[in-house]
Amino acid sequence: AYGAISCVVLAAGAKILLHGRFEGLERGGLLLILLFYIIAPAIASIPILELKGVVGFSAAYFEMASALTTTGASIFWDVDRVPDAVILWRSMLAGFGGLVCLVSALAILAPLSIGGFEVEHMIDRRAQTINYEFLCASEGARTRDLVDRLAWALRIVLIPYLVLMLVCAFALAANGVSAFEAICLALGAISTTGFVPHSEGVAGYRSLLIEIILILVMIPAAVGVSTHVAGLRTGIRVYLRNAELRYMAILVSGVVLLLFLRHWIGAIETQSTGEIRAGLAALWGSFFMAVSFLTTTGFESAAWDGATEWSGLKTPGVALVGLAIIGGGAASTAGGVKLVRAALLAKHSMGELRRLARPSSVQPIFSGGRSVTFDALRIVWVFVMLYAITVAVCALGLTATGFKFVDAFAGSIAAISNTGPLLPLISGEQGAYTSLDPVARFLLCGAM
Repeated sequence: AYGAISCVVLAAGAKILLHGRFEGLERGGLLLILLFYIIAPAIASIPILELKGVVGFSAAYFEMASALTTTGASIFWDVDRVPDAVILWRSMLAGFGGLVCLVSALAILAPLSIGGFEVEHMIDRRAQTINYEFLCASEGARTRDLVDRLAWALRIVLIPYLVLMLVCAFALAANGVSAFEAICLALGAISTTGFVPHSEGVAGYRSLLIEIILILVMIPAAVGVSTHVAGLRTGIRVYLRNAELRYMAILVSGVVLLLFLRHWIGAIETQSTGEIRAGLAALWGSFFMAVSFLTTTGFESAAWDGATEWSGLKTPGVALVGLAIIGGGAASTAGGVKLVRAALLAKHSMGELRRLARPSSVQPIFSGGRSVTFDALRIVWVFVMLYAITVAVCALGLTATGFKFVDAFAGSIAAISNTGPLLPLISGEQGAYTSLDPVARFLLCGAM
């Protein structure tokens, strides 16, 4: 009740003070997003701060920022001791944060040709701005009024988003998960946050069906919202022709194959290759973890540790770091550099290497069957360089607060790629975020 009253008062004051100041297409929407991610975690912290002695303001702000940005970095390493109200509250905010990502992508980022849209808009043409007709024929999509665009995007996204979340929750409940935990897991999966309702996480259920259900939710959540909009209009063929899904399949298959071969070699040395069931479990564990971290969710499979037991070799966490950096589809709830940018960067790099041997050759680059302009490739390079610089600056800031060098880079990548569970996995400490310095918490919030 206190949180609701505070929110209403602040919203009314903001409405009066900022009336008419977000009407411009160029900057109003971006400023609105920035203000949302700065102010909303503070408001969302109020109910948690009412629980005396649970957390301080910096910790509560960090937890709420992690939820709203769909990062999933939690200060509560022992979730079983946290009140259910707090667990449900942060899961609801994670689901809301995922919805905000999709709505703002359609209504704010797409008209400005940013946030992953810039590459698609510059394929086969030199246009700097989007033609909204490829998203929706509605006049509401092309209006310059920000409120109308937000309402239009919300009408498109809300129902499919809620339906997928509820279907996931019912499917989990049908497989033995309690109603409370099913709702929290469904919200964590569809928002690619990775929040779990108990300390053992997804691995604690030790159920193949539950992990399959979560994968069937994480993959659509990591596909760009424009693809889903086009799919609702024209049918399933849009997904079959989608370049990002192909990139996702190739990347996951390659990483899983390499990890499985590594464990297979270890199993040969330990003479465990005859244990077919253990080998299949290791294969599934690698597949689930690859999908989970590529979508920047961070759920951990029950079979992940089983792979180590089968082969005697520890799975290198750097593979998961690489997947988290690449991330999911553009304009989705997943974080990272985005699949389309990573694929174009790889193709451009290979083209430049071939050009060393044949300097006069003309080698166009294609994405989804269409040629890519030089401007699109330039934007990808600029984005990746800025991404790398941001990771380095954030890591240096974390080392100044007492972080170890490796943990600083892992924490920086975890925050910027919105893959919160990455730091505990790399550092081996479940409570990696619990004892952070307040300065480090706010630095990570800024990275998120």
